[in-house]
Amino acid sequence: MSSNSAASNEEIEKIHFQRGELIFREGDLESHFFIVESGQVQIFSLGKQGQKIDICTIGEGESFGEFALLDKAPRSASALALTECTVIKVSEKGYQQLVDDIPVWASSMLSSFIKRIKNMNDLLKQQALK
Repeated sequence: MSSNSAASNEEIEKIHFQRGELIFREGDLESHFFIVESGQVQIFSLGKQGQKIDICTIGEGESFGEFALLDKAPRSASALALTECTVIKVSEKGYQQLVDDIPVWASSMLSSFIKRIKNMNDLLKQQALK
């Protein structure tokens, strides 16, 4: 990861990534997620032949990486900075603070999950038709 800037605490940390920099890899064991402050992030997975399968593009104000936080399983996809970007890395404790303090944000995060799951279902249908 690139340079870390001043963070308010260990639970919530601001990080800058250069275009093309990998934020995390599929299979990584981590228990935090990210919120995009600026820029765009590509979420992708690798197919059986090693081909890149784009899942979605995450933009400003959107979050990603929550699945690993919630289910304690390895990352199900990789995240790549499509542009120079700044993300806010949120630990498990920081996540709980956000849910407790900002219920509207929690509802917004669930809507984002639903959007991504529907997108993944569409991708799977397209792959089945090939």
